[in-house]
Amino acid sequence: MSHAQKVANRNIVFIGAFIVVWVVSAANVFTVFDVPLQEATGGSGAQIALALTIYQTVMALFGILSGRIVDKSGPKMLMFVGGAIFGLGYLLTGFVTSVPLVYITYGLMAGAGNGLMYNPAINTSLRWFPEKRATMNGVLLAAASIGGIILSQIATQLNHHFGQKGFVYLGIGFWVLAWLAGAIMSPAPANWRPAGYNPDAGPTGRVEKDFTPGQMIKTPTFWLMIVILAFCCTAGIMMIGKLTSIAGSQLYGAPVGDVSALSAIATTTSIYVIVNTAANLVGRLSTGVFADKFGEIKVLAAILILTIVSLLGLSVSTSPLLFGIFLCLLGASFGGVLVVFPPLTSRQFGLKNNGVNYGIMFFGYAIASLVGPQIASLLAVPGATGLEAYRTVYFTAAAVAAVGLVLVGFLFRIDKKHQERLHALQRQQAADQAEPTQNQAEPAQS
Repeated sequence: MSHAQKVANRNIVFIGAFIVVWVVSAANVFTVFDVPLQEATGGSGAQIALALTIYQTVMALFGILSGRIVDKSGPKMLMFVGGAIFGLGYLLTGFVTSVPLVYITYGLMAGAGNGLMYNPAINTSLRWFPEKRATMNGVLLAAASIGGIILSQIATQLNHHFGQKGFVYLGIGFWVLAWLAGAIMSPAPANWRPAGYNPDAGPTGRVEKDFTPGQMIKTPTFWLMIVILAFCCTAGIMMIGKLTSIAGSQLYGAPVGDVSALSAIATTTSIYVIVNTAANLVGRLSTGVFADKFGEIKVLAAILILTIVSLLGLSVSTSPLLFGIFLCLLGASFGGVLVVFPPLTSRQFGLKNNGVNYGIMFFGYAIASLVGPQIASLLAVPGATGLEAYRTVYFTAAAVAAVGLVLVGFLFRIDKKHQERLHALQRQQAADQAEPTQNQAEPAQS
């Protein structure tokens, strides 16, 4: 296969991965069907919401399994199997009549299908684009932001016309799209590089050692990174889960916990969801470019600094404009976190086993998914309005981000020392290779 053919092939593979990430962003539409699911099952809002927690946990678990498979066998089979399970999970959710069935069809089945597809789609693309991993990962994750916007509108219309049965149409569509994407996805050849690519050049370059999962989890770097991932994501996930409630209480006078008051202004506060999603999209597209240019760890530090600034800004925002500005900063910074971590994981621990390695690393995100919403729920002041309502929530999330920033400093020092050792080894190897050449030239001069 010629180089030109490989380049063309990797672009087609990328399109397939983009479709997959767009499809699995459908987790965002689950809350659209909250009321019909409560009516169909007789469950409470909290009971239905637990299905989303199960979904995210199962997704993380199956991400490890799929990572091991994609490292050995490629993505195609995973797209077919995962697409079928994911689509079927959504389809069957359209017929559930009890809360446990929601946990099975949506939480277990759709979550497993997501885990089988998401991680392999990301890692397959990274292997085809080693020269700009973060940039391409940013474009891929932008598909999730775009999907969240488009699919939420589709789901709203389906809910309006069909209620719970809207899940059936979504499931069929997701199943078909996942299979179409799988048909055009293929793994990159081992150690494939585009012409002219020098992996040791630039701020993100290094000689890669391929760590097995067992070797990776024994390193201090892994534990540092997984904690940093959790701390980076906590504030963003907190805001996503409670954004309309936070805006309603802080800006529009609806008391914390007053469901009827918050529902009455839901149309007004929903605009902030769109603002946050748009900022998230911009953050994902831009972060990858910066990470490829300046290095992932430096960009992580910038993300956490922006997170702290935005949270402190939100804590004093009394106008929709000021609230929107700092929300944009937070949304953009949160959007960049998952752009940085897949290429950072492959750079630290190698590409060979990155599918399963990043699947394990992704548990940092799962931890944040559990902690973030709890911070907002437990620390909000019941019945309060204005700045008092969520001030403690902002300060706590900012403190978490500050600890994360300190940990990034340690990670930077570890990485810097490691690269210095690698460069010293490279210089020594170059000198050893040059010495025999000099010795062979000496007799000719005598």
